[in-house]
Amino acid sequence: MNRMSRRTLNRTLRPLFAALSVLCLSLACALLPCAPACHAETVPHLERHARKIHKRLARFAPGKFLHLIFRDDSQRYGSLGELTPVSFRFTDADTNAAADYAYADVSRIKTDKEYIGEGTAPERHIRHLVPILIGAAAAGGAAAYLAMR
Repeated sequence: MNRMSRRTLNRTLRPLFAALSVLCLSLACALLPCAPACHAETVPHLERHARKIHKRLARFAPGKFLHLIFRDDSQRYGSLGELTPVSFRFTDADTNAAADYAYADVSRIKTDKEYIGEGTAPERHIRHLVPILIGAAAAGGAAAYLAMR
């Protein structure tokens, strides 16, 4: 190829390469919003979290009053219903409506110290044995001191 044909070829291909690079750049910019903006949780992580929530809920008896915090930061107070392998039934305390929730939707479970109705709060037991033993030891020590004098 001589110098003249190379220049001619360069002149004809240069706009083509420029148009191709602009096309590739615009395609990349168009596909950029389709990429996830935040870190997505992987499926195994969600499955492990769901199993953990299922185990924790299985410890509670049906009817237990719970405070659930969901992944979207919403909160529900209510009582626990039946558990299934995929979801659980929860009766909302505000609306008294039962709904099924997936285990993966729950972020945290709290057992608040709120008791509804008279007699549902646990009774406080005063431990009498410790003060009686301390009093007996003090009385024995006082008696021994008086006997030695």
